[in-house]
Amino acid sequence: MALSLGALLAFAGGAAADTAKADGDVLTSAIEATANLGPVAPGEIRTVDIGIVLTCTGTSHMDPGQTITAGIDSAVAPEGGAVLSVTDATLGPVPSDWPAESAICPSPAPTLSGGTPSVVTLQAPMTPGTGYKYSLMYHRAFDPFGLNDGTAIRQATVMDIYLDVVINTPPTLTLPAVASGGPVEANATGGWTADWTGLGATDAEDVPAPTPGCDPAAGTLMTLGTNPVTCSVTDGGGLSDSGTFDLTVQDTTAPTLTGMPGDRSLTTDDPTGTTLTYRAPGATDIADADPMVGCRPASGSHIGLGTTKVTCTATDGSGNSASASFDVSVTYVAPHSASAVWGEPVAGSGTVFSANRGRNVPIKVELSIDGTIRTSGDARLRVTPCAGGDALTMALSFGGGRWNASLDTATLVGACHTVAASINGLQAGSFRLDLRGVEPLKANGQPASTSAQPTKPTKTKP
Repeated sequence: MALSLGALLAFAGGAAADTAKADGDVLTSAIEATANLGPVAPGEIRTVDIGIVLTCTGTSHMDPGQTITAGIDSAVAPEGGAVLSVTDATLGPVPSDWPAESAICPSPAPTLSGGTPSVVTLQAPMTPGTGYKYSLMYHRAFDPFGLNDGTAIRQATVMDIYLDVVINTPPTLTLPAVASGGPVEANATGGWTADWTGLGATDAEDVPAPTPGCDPAAGTLMTLGTNPVTCSVTDGGGLSDSGTFDLTVQDTTAPTLTGMPGDRSLTTDDPTGTTLTYRAPGATDIADADPMVGCRPASGSHIGLGTTKVTCTATDGSGNSASASFDVSVTYVAPHSASAVWGEPVAGSGTVFSANRGRNVPIKVELSIDGTIRTSGDARLRVTPCAGGDALTMALSFGGGRWNASLDTATLVGACHTVAASINGLQAGSFRLDLRGVEPLKANGQPASTSAQPTKPTKTKP
């Protein structure tokens, strides 16, 4: 519509007075004498707001507190069109700082705007054409009480409204390429990022063509499964076109295993095999942030001699899986063995050596590992009561081509003990020690010479 001011709401009388202008665009600060609202469709009903702006003019002024009301006098519509309704416009109250009567307006002249606009409802003709004109005459309501110091008389202004009637055709929507392309493959965690390539629109009247859009919007994450999509476009005349389709997002891509262990070779002294330990691999997947990973045999399992294939499988939330494997070879290696050759006085006693209680028994032993005599290492002697109880452990020292220790039997509890020698943690050999009686003591506390050997140790043949 085009709106123009045909006249001013001017105060009649001998003196120049404040004027009121109709404003065709109440949303801007300037007083718009015309306003073009664009083309309309045949028979379309449109509305336009017309405001009133009071401007200080001359020396005859409105009094503070007064309110201006502008009503319709007459309305003329073009052939085929109609003015359906017009409401009154109001402005005010006039502010207290408005120039007083007879005062000269300051520069720039003050104005008063706002208030309630006049709402004009029009119907366009059915026949296409340009420059259709609607003429409206407004007047300021008569002031019978002389609130404007006798200068308030009937005032009028003419508003001309113009419009063009055009035939508007709806736009044509082109749906995105994926609308008819079948399922799309997931490309992000949880689904597919919406890409509406191919979405477009054409329109016979709009240049450029209107821009279409879809819901969900481009860039939205579409979840796995079926997702409804609606696309639409609206042209400048308010006509639209739309289309819907279901988009299926699928995940058929298997995950990828990461950090797979390589083949391994192990040795064991256990003829049944060994315990398998390894660090399980991880997995990545396009659509699943945390795919499941499992391996068989699992780390911590006991595996036998020979070659065992370990297979690891990663599975994503859509059931896609990927597998990889590595081999573990286990070879049996016989354990180390140790042996002991006892020297005098134990030598030749077989498995039992007898001594009087309280005697210091010299221990002399030759220790070997895998048939090789050892002259160094961790050699120990362990004395354990046959009936159970605390064991005595003592170190063996090497000298004179053998390992030596002095076993004080006075500290032993009980008559029967097992004496065992070890080298580097390997048990080498043992004998049983039987204690009998107590040797008599001299005055100085040493065993009497007559009883130091009351009975010769009994030597048992092997």
